[in-house]
Amino acid sequence: MKFDTIFYALEVADAGSFSQAARNLYLSQPNLSYAVRQLEKDLDVQLFHRVPGGVVPTEAGQELIERFRIIRREYEQIQSFSELPHRDFRQQLRIGSLRSSRAARAFSRFVKKHSGGGCQFSFLNYDSLDELLDEMTTNKLDLAVIGAFSTHVKTTYSKLKSSDIEYHLIGRSPICVAVGRSNPLYGRTEAVSLEDLYPFTAVQYGPTFSDPSHSLLHETGLSLHTAGEINVTGSQIFFDLIAETDVIGLVATWPQAFRRYHEEPSTWIIPIRDCELMAEYGWIKPRRTTLPELAQEYLDILVELY
Repeated sequence: MKFDTIFYALEVADAGSFSQAARNLYLSQPNLSYAVRQLEKDLDVQLFHRVPGGVVPTEAGQELIERFRIIRREYEQIQSFSELPHRDFRQQLRIGSLRSSRAARAFSRFVKKHSGGGCQFSFLNYDSLDELLDEMTTNKLDLAVIGAFSTHVKTTYSKLKSSDIEYHLIGRSPICVAVGRSNPLYGRTEAVSLEDLYPFTAVQYGPTFSDPSHSLLHETGLSLHTAGEINVTGSQIFFDLIAETDVIGLVATWPQAFRRYHEEPSTWIIPIRDCELMAEYGWIKPRRTTLPELAQEYLDILVELY
C-alpha cells in the first residue's frame, strides 16, 4: 500500500467520480482506476459503489476514507514541519482565534510577560472555523480559541470531530447589550428586553456577511428591527463606536466578567432578559499533540477573563 493510492482514493471520494478526480490529479482515468483497484485488493475491501453520474463510498469505504483523511493530515504536518526554517528560538507560540476580543487581550498580557529576546509569537484571527481548522490540521497553530452560539454548537462539535481536533470547554455566557454614555440606556441596572433595543442603530464586528452564523444581530433577530446596522471588521472600532456614539452592540459575556478584559469605563453592559441565546467558548488543539508549556501559560491568563 502506498501513500499515493490513499490520496487518490480521497480525491475520488471528494470529487464523486473517477473522471473528475483524474482531471484534478492530472492522471489518466485508467491509471487512476487501476491504482484504486490495487488499494481495494490490498485492503480486501470495496471502497466505492458506482452510481449514475459517479461513485459513492461503500459503508466500509466511508470508514476507511475517514481514516485516510487522518493519515493525510499527519503526512502534511510532517511535510510542513520539514519545510519550516529551523531558527533557534527559545520561545515559540502560535495562537489562532475566531476574532475573540478576550483571546486577543489574553495574548497581549501574555506577550507582556514574555517579550524578551529570542521569541517567536503569533496571534492570527480567522473569519471561519473551516479556515482555522485547515491551519490547525497542517500544524500551523499550537492552539486556537473558538466560540459558538448555542444554535450552532452541535455543528461545531461535528466539524471538530471530523477534523480530529480536541476540544476543551472554557465556559458559557449570556448575550448582553453594550452601550456608551451617549445612549439613554447607559447606567441602567435592570435587564432590558430585545424590544427595548429596536429604536437604536446596532454595530457588530466579524465576518457577518460571509457567515451569518457569526452575527449576534442575526441570531437574536435584532437585524430585522433595529433602526440601522453598522458592520466593522475589528473589535477595537466596535468598542470605540459604542463608547463615542449612541449605537448599541451585542456581546457574549457575563457583566461582571466584562471588566476583566475591557477596562474602558465609558462602556456599560446590560443583561437582556428575554434572550435565550447563549455563547460557548473553548480552546482546541490537534489530537495526539502535546500542549506546549507556553500555551498552558496563555490559557491560564485567558481563563481568568471568563
